[in-house]
Amino acid sequence: MADPWILKNSHVEVEGSVIMSALNNLKGFKADQTLKAATYAFIAGQLITKSEKDDLARVFKAFDTNGDGKLSMDEVRIGYSSHYGITMSDEEIEKMFSRVDADNSGFIDYSEFVVAAMNEKELTSDAKLQAAFKMFDKDGSGVISAEEIKDVLGFGGNLDNKAIDVIIRQVDENGDGEISYEEFATMMKKISE
Repeated sequence: MADPWILKNSHVEVEGSVIMSALNNLKGFKADQTLKAATYAFIAGQLITKSEKDDLARVFKAFDTNGDGKLSMDEVRIGYSSHYGITMSDEEIEKMFSRVDADNSGFIDYSEFVVAAMNEKELTSDAKLQAAFKMFDKDGSGVISAEEIKDVLGFGGNLDNKAIDVIIRQVDENGDGEISYEEFATMMKKISE
């Protein structure tokens, strides 16, 4: 492990503006609705460019000092201090983790990091939103039905009708029991408070 080649290649160089952008996005991230969180995950996993993936991977590696593939609160604290020059309070870090750590593991894994660190404007571009909407709108009807939400988010039947109703009510502005593209795009572009 002390071989010069390993030491040279274990250090990750990341452009300052890329780190700052990712850190700002990470700190401000909030997916306050189940459908919005699932859509962010789909877009981040399937629709971001290779360049965006490469930039985020470099930032993640720079923070993941022990190389275990997940970020602890200490690694995030140290990363912010190293790259921002400021120290985040325990309260700020806990707040970030409560928003970003979707599986409540106590760590931010790579997929959670990518979702949270992506630029929200990039995540919600019209092309990406249309592709994500099509993922939910399985029958191509132009609306997302309760059954389609269950198919996409059901994970083997683990989503009951009550949970689906809550998801639809969060987004369905006209009360027709379905989600149109316009309602979907409005939900995704709505800034979380």
